[in-house]
Amino acid sequence: MNGQPLILVVEQNLHDLELLNSHLGILNFSCICTKQGVRAVMLAQTHQPDLIMLDMMLSNLSAKQVIDHLKHDSKTATIPIIAVTPLTTAQDDDSTMLTGFDDCITKPFDFNQLEVVINRHISQLNSLHFPCWNRFGIPNIR
Repeated sequence: MNGQPLILVVEQNLHDLELLNSHLGILNFSCICTKQGVRAVMLAQTHQPDLIMLDMMLSNLSAKQVIDHLKHDSKTATIPIIAVTPLTTAQDDDSTMLTGFDDCITKPFDFNQLEVVINRHISQLNSLHFPCWNRFGIPNIR
């Protein structure tokens, strides 16, 4: 890998999957993409991405089932998971945080919001991995 944060994108709609993959590439993220929940679990366990974007409307394995698998596996339990949901679902049901998601973005995509949400979680991961680095990315030697 090239040092870029790795994002697993799980999106049932091929157009949305390609759109996310393209936009995340522009933002300098590496992506692994799938349309299937079962494959998402396998890819997460194998590649241990920095972040997972999970479509709420999967058909073969529900988003809840995917989360249950990931949160109960020590390899994937701490990976932040962002719900990708239609605007009406987000307005109607504010329980996404209660079902294991760390955050939520809505469709149609607001790419500014998407970038803010992803960067918030990636920067939290970076502060956990490199707590002694200064703002220039240089390790503080003590």
